[in-house]
Amino acid sequence: MSAMQGRFLLAVSAGTRERLLPCLTGCQVVWAQTAGEVRAAVARERFDVAVVGSHFDESHTFDILALIRAADPAAHTVCVRGRPFPGALRESTMHAFRTACEALGVSLVVDLLDYPDDQAGNDAIRALFERDLAGAASPPPAAARA
Repeated sequence: MSAMQGRFLLAVSAGTRERLLPCLTGCQVVWAQTAGEVRAAVARERFDVAVVGSHFDESHTFDILALIRAADPAAHTVCVRGRPFPGALRESTMHAFRTACEALGVSLVVDLLDYPDDQAGNDAIRALFERDLAGAASPPPAAARA
């Protein structure tokens, strides 16, 4: 199975879902818009990857990460930003978001706003996912195992 096959949980807003779907061609995608939908999805099935958005209907990203981790402590998680933070917050907020996500064990944080919404952008985002997933599937280097 290639890195970009399998089941993806998209815990993202509708706009972010539409932005990600072309990047996840060939993957089985389950979409959840609310904390209740995430809770139900992780209770009934296992996902290879959970993608959590920075803007999430009625919930906070970090609450959703906690729900996913509670259901599967080894869950492979990715966080994405699909729309701007409020204007006054600017780049420092994205830096804080990225730092918090990494501290919570998120393997990849993607700012979708850094990529054009076209085929080239989709290919670049897909390549980020593929590299991240390939790294997760690789065994640790021999030095790390010793």
